[in-house]
Amino acid sequence: MDKKYTDFMDEISSDELYEGLLAYGLFAEKLPPVFTSVPFFNYCKTRSEEFKLNKHWNEYITFRVMRNISIPRLMGIPNPFRYQMLCAELKNDWDQLRNHFHKQTDGQDYRVSRIHVRKEYDSKHIFKMNYKNWRTDGNPELDLLIHNVWKSNDSSKVARRFIVQADISTCFASVYTHSIPWALAGKNIAKQGIKDKELYYNRIDKVCSNMCNGETHGLLIGPHASNLLAEIILTVVDKELYNKGYRYVRNIDDYDCYVTSRDDAQRFLQDLEQELRKFDLSLNHKKTKIVELPTCIDANWKRQLNDLPKVGVSGLVEYPQVNAFIDTALMLAKETGNFAIMNYAIKKLKGAKLSANGKKLAAKRFMHMAALYPYLLPLMEEYVFIPYEVAICDIKEFSDAIYQEATKLNDYESLCYSTYFAVRFNFLVDAFEKDYEGSLKYVKDSKDCLLLTMTWIYFVQQNHGKRDATVVKDLNQVAKELEETEMDRYWLFCYEALSADNLRDQWSVMKRKNISFIRKEIRDLYTSSNHKTN
Repeated sequence: MDKKYTDFMDEISSDELYEGLLAYGLFAEKLPPVFTSVPFFNYCKTRSEEFKLNKHWNEYITFRVMRNISIPRLMGIPNPFRYQMLCAELKNDWDQLRNHFHKQTDGQDYRVSRIHVRKEYDSKHIFKMNYKNWRTDGNPELDLLIHNVWKSNDSSKVARRFIVQADISTCFASVYTHSIPWALAGKNIAKQGIKDKELYYNRIDKVCSNMCNGETHGLLIGPHASNLLAEIILTVVDKELYNKGYRYVRNIDDYDCYVTSRDDAQRFLQDLEQELRKFDLSLNHKKTKIVELPTCIDANWKRQLNDLPKVGVSGLVEYPQVNAFIDTALMLAKETGNFAIMNYAIKKLKGAKLSANGKKLAAKRFMHMAALYPYLLPLMEEYVFIPYEVAICDIKEFSDAIYQEATKLNDYESLCYSTYFAVRFNFLVDAFEKDYEGSLKYVKDSKDCLLLTMTWIYFVQQNHGKRDATVVKDLNQVAKELEETEMDRYWLFCYEALSADNLRDQWSVMKRKNISFIRKEIRDLYTSSNHKTN
């Protein structure tokens, strides 16, 4: 038998949970690889007292990322002090939470939830989106194809004829924080003790809402603590559905249920909707499908791509084979409307040994696709620029094109990545060279925290770390104005740009300790850059 859900939970100590959530779970994976909360975590460890904040709750930074279906998703970065309070509360309550997970998953002969917090033996991270390890996770989907008769005590087996695919509508944004106590204690008990501040589940509820401007609707998308909180609720739903006889797997908020008839499929959807409604959640009916079995385990596009690219007589993948592979991937993406295929293709090709001409072709074609489909931008550095040894002048040309187009569309995510590439590979951004005042005004007027931060980092680097340069001082003034009025929504930019003397309360105290949320590798570029590529 594969590892149980509770096996994974029991492997994580309260200290490991705290470190994983706080040191590695504050910033979403979709951001440019600039930010870190490890120094903040280490700073928190030196403190014996809780942070004392001058407000009952705080707002948070918002930013948009583009999904592979070209639909933006709103994500959040919480006030770090508030997030620390949540992580500390979860750490203190970890024994009760593990007991909750034991209770909800006891008796399940396979692990229904597939993506959750877990201990990783090569990292201190405890959560990764779409993480799978076949050695420990197995493949229960194969066993569910033939299983015990639905809703029966009969031990005989029956082949499943349909799979129901469903997901929760705007899951994290729809979570009612009061429903966390409902899941942990039962709705009636939780409501009776709603004013008791000593109850651990009420404390969790409170720190959640305090982190989100005092609002009780919605978990932030991005911080890893949100994934743990969602599991508290969804494992309760799992238990009810499992006990009713349904056999399915859940990947965060996506369900694949195996049934014997269309009637059973409809009953599953009705029961799932009913259980979700108990927690003020609902199904996304537009994405609900009932598919007749058997169906291919691997999508057709994946099978076609797995046979490619072909290795030439040289032992390398040559230009024609690289071209054929990319053409096939692009054709499949357009035919299916699933442009996540290009993510797969980019990652797969990196593992192949390409000829010099093959590398040039792959780099140019993938860079062109990223210019058209910005959701590919997070892959460029690791999977294209570095492995294919793309010249800095070519990265600059690509980045400038991205910047120009993104400005027209107010695509701040792409602007952040374009600016990051300029920082990472130390070249000038054409937009600032050609129209400094207009481009800087655009950034200021955007009021986008991450774009302001990335632009500030860029100019600090171009001025060799001198924070008294005119342009840097200009951005510092913007930070000063925002600090006075909207610190919560711009804390990352304000904190990094301003000195301790221009910060207040806990921010000033922490700044004097030289704590930064920018990775050391990036900060080192402030002073190590000694040339500019024009």
